[in-house]
Amino acid sequence: MIIAKPCVTMKGVVISGYSWDRKVKLDLTRTAQCLKEKGYTVKKLLPGMMLILEMEGYETSVYPSGKIIIKLLEDSRKGEELARIIYDCAGVLEVVS
Repeated sequence: MIIAKPCVTMKGVVISGYSWDRKVKLDLTRTAQCLKEKGYTVKKLLPGMMLILEMEGYETSVYPSGKIIIKLLEDSRKGEELARIIYDCAGVLEVVS
């Protein structure tokens, strides 16, 4: 299950991926490499802590827990669409869908 909602502390969207079957854990190094190959700009990678990238003009933070924050984005549907790309690269899209 993917839940996208407006962030309460800043302008942006917070997305979380959940599964009843298994714990959602992202390998940020693998995810960053896949996203680079898809043409997205990786700004910073702290393995096991955080991945910061630019997706369609939005600064996006990705955490190992599956939490994603897309700054300045106000459209939750667009946020979910971008999150699906990230979850696909992380290899967990089928788990959270």
